[in-house]
Amino acid sequence: MTRTRSREIKYKRITSRMAIGLSALAGLTSAAFGQSSVTLYGIVDAGVTWNSNAGGKTVTLLDTGVMQGNRLGFRGSEDLGGGTKAIFAIESGFNLGTGALGQGGLGFGRMTWVGLSDKRLGTITLGRQYDFMYDSLGGYNTPTWSAGGYSNNPLDNDRLSGQRVNNAVKYVTSSYAGFTLGAMVGFSNLAGQFNGTGRTYSFSANYVNGPLSVGTAYTDISGQTLDISPLVGSSTPVLLGGNFARTFGAGGTYKILSSVTTYALYTQSIFRGAAATADGTFRNYEGGVAWLYNAAWNFGFGYTLTTLNGNKYHQGNLTADYFLSKRTDVYVESIFQHAVGDTAHADIISMAGSSDRNQLLLRIGMRHRF
Repeated sequence: MTRTRSREIKYKRITSRMAIGLSALAGLTSAAFGQSSVTLYGIVDAGVTWNSNAGGKTVTLLDTGVMQGNRLGFRGSEDLGGGTKAIFAIESGFNLGTGALGQGGLGFGRMTWVGLSDKRLGTITLGRQYDFMYDSLGGYNTPTWSAGGYSNNPLDNDRLSGQRVNNAVKYVTSSYAGFTLGAMVGFSNLAGQFNGTGRTYSFSANYVNGPLSVGTAYTDISGQTLDISPLVGSSTPVLLGGNFARTFGAGGTYKILSSVTTYALYTQSIFRGAAATADGTFRNYEGGVAWLYNAAWNFGFGYTLTTLNGNKYHQGNLTADYFLSKRTDVYVESIFQHAVGDTAHADIISMAGSSDRNQLLLRIGMRHRF
């Protein structure tokens, strides 16, 4: 064997051993740091809506983010080992018709948070996020099972459309025999004012067992106000609250058949201010049924009664939803509200208020998820 041939064999053996060693090191590194993933996702929704009474006139408009809010987000996780993960989410809302940012023009106004998730200990997250009125009870209301955003309760008085809390720390337990518990505190971030405007407490309890799912939630916000002028026909602001707003709710769903789900929900929102004229209590009674006729067709019916200081607001909706694919659907819906009371005016959420006690919306729209 020549000297050159001997060197080639020796070199190959050395490089082979180095490759094996590097592969083993890479495997150890992968095991030590775990696997990570980042997902880009979004929803776009647009359609044409006819409103029977917007300040005394009919109007037809292109409206977006109705069945679900338009969004673009990033969600990720990293496996830290031992059943623990680092997690994060940042999500932006926008108007599909104009391209304008939602949530008051915030770049990532829908949510921005980071946290840790453990299979045994639960999940803790920090940032801008939803309170438990939405997280715990959002699966038991009409917007989820039928008509989307137009069917939220008047002025979103119970926060079920998904209002966010800034500077919040949230903890949710792992599921034990179907039970999960949650707690949140949102800081005012004001020096010397722990209970300053915006300070939030929120708590939840949920239980899932087969076809039955039930939950309850409570949220307390310092300094919260709500302008009810559209519901009482006032041309100037009529503010409730100022000291605090306290909202409580309980609801559930039950699958009668694999294709039929019923739901019911009760919420109460108490607003208190420095003067008696700023005090008010909303009570919302809600129920309905969703019918998945087949893989393509989904039908929904919902009814809500809202009371406020002697006024009553009856609201009903019908929806037919057709899925062109798993990610794309088209839908038609109708929402009708009738107000009863000396000062009561109809005002379906996100629409200009009615000049009288009735308001009807008709809509045809399209939604795509990615």
